[in-house]
Amino acid sequence: MKSFFKQRNNGKAVGLLAAFAFFAVLPLFIGEGYISLVNEMLILAVAASGLNLMMGYAGMVSFGPSGLYAVGAYTTALILIYTEIPFGLALIAGPVMAGIISVVVGWFCVRLTHVYFSLLTLAFSQIIHTIIFGWYGFTHGDDGIVDIPVPEFLSSITNYYYFSLIIVCICLALLWMIVNSPFGKTLQALRENPERTEFVGIHIRRYQLAAFVLSGVFLGVAGSLYCGFNKNVFPDFADVMKSTEMLVVCLLGGIYYFLGPAVGSIVYIFLDKTISSFTEYWPLALGLVIIVLLIFMRGGIVGFFSESVAAMKERGRAKQHVSH
Repeated sequence: MKSFFKQRNNGKAVGLLAAFAFFAVLPLFIGEGYISLVNEMLILAVAASGLNLMMGYAGMVSFGPSGLYAVGAYTTALILIYTEIPFGLALIAGPVMAGIISVVVGWFCVRLTHVYFSLLTLAFSQIIHTIIFGWYGFTHGDDGIVDIPVPEFLSSITNYYYFSLIIVCICLALLWMIVNSPFGKTLQALRENPERTEFVGIHIRRYQLAAFVLSGVFLGVAGSLYCGFNKNVFPDFADVMKSTEMLVVCLLGGIYYFLGPAVGSIVYIFLDKTISSFTEYWPLALGLVIIVLLIFMRGGIVGFFSESVAAMKERGRAKQHVSH
């Protein structure tokens, strides 16, 4: 049994290294336009994976992840335009501030459950959006913040792509350790049966708050990273449509699978850019495609393929058993 799990983990490690190598050499074969597109996929993957820590593992559906994403982006942007603080520290300040705001917001939200929790996260997200939109003297309101300064070596799309790739890999590695730790297993127990988990002496709200804060930190990382990549930030970052995008990405890839949000981000942005290049009614077409995918792949894309592979292996075992 130990050798089986060891082989399985080795297989996953080899797969992850192969994926990293693929993304590392990708800029050698594609133009800057496509590099920019893949960079968007990577950043959205971090945001969706951070959201999925709360949604897929802890069972808490948030309707307002864009608020914390915007906190990270605006914190970095405001520091860079108003101070002389280096870019690296400004980038770190984004997720730190998102984590602080998450503590405050999460303290209120985890006191509610199910749809009430979801609606309260949406309300706080709209409060953040309103502050950003209305505080014109500080955040520039609906004009946004443009021409955000970044270091010279990151002004190149390719260089920023590799910078993003490193941070994304670090974030996904940290998330992998979190979900496979005793803390992550406890979150899954809370998702499956919170009453029974509480009966064994686990303080549910503390774990839920911790999951909420960790999720907010990774959303802040994505926001800060996108701020430097886009060099512009706007109130739309905290809009409900941005939250909907993250939720759809998680569902599309598969919320009960670690790589689900990453796969969902790749498919979502690919469909978004491809369909929008063919028709002006691309939101309708994109919505129809996503509806079809979610109906026929209820476990998400990763879930569908995982179940298909498992079914094929089961049929192979059955045939071997019959032949013997």
